[in-house]
Amino acid sequence: MRHRLGLASKAVWVAVFFAFAFPSLLGWAEGNTDFILANLTARLIPQSGSVTSYGIPLSVNNAQHFADWFYAIQLSPQEKAVVEEKLVSIPAPCCDDNSVLACCCSKNGNICNLTRSSQGLAAFLVHNKGFSGDEIKTAVIEWLHFLHPNYYLATALEEQGRDPKDFGLEVSESYESCYQKLCTAPINQGGCGGMGLDVKVASTNTKSCCE
Repeated sequence: MRHRLGLASKAVWVAVFFAFAFPSLLGWAEGNTDFILANLTARLIPQSGSVTSYGIPLSVNNAQHFADWFYAIQLSPQEKAVVEEKLVSIPAPCCDDNSVLACCCSKNGNICNLTRSSQGLAAFLVHNKGFSGDEIKTAVIEWLHFLHPNYYLATALEEQGRDPKDFGLEVSESYESCYQKLCTAPINQGGCGGMGLDVKVASTNTKSCCE
């Protein structure tokens, strides 16, 4: 523990040194959009192949497996309660005035594959892995950040008082795929991946599920 604290202390002193020795460098970093966006991306967006807490490396191709688990895994009442309690507190990036537990599509009796894959993952984690509610929430948020990165980057920039357009992005609402009528657009084009049993990763059908 003393070794770790020592390293942390050295890191702080190095930061202080650079702050006083190279103030212009810090000013450059603060105003450089590429630097700011790269820093945000490193903090917020997990990369493909990243190791996860449940042992399955992140991949967009996991979306089909996770979505299948939504129907395949039967939860006990206790497990269902754990999942619902945590997912209801996670805004759906496709329509963030709704939760990932019940996105806007559910009002018409549908479910988009962005939220279906998230709920399927949650079911797998509680039923097969015995994860706690907090562990499930963390894993689902990681999955959503991976699938819908531009929404989270734009949102973070707006929370900092910055204009996403200065960073080559659109405002966060532009990435809310359900409200942009992209429910059936492929995931890798910013859509929800469809509403059917087959998750769309690279198709071009863009019919809205919210009309």
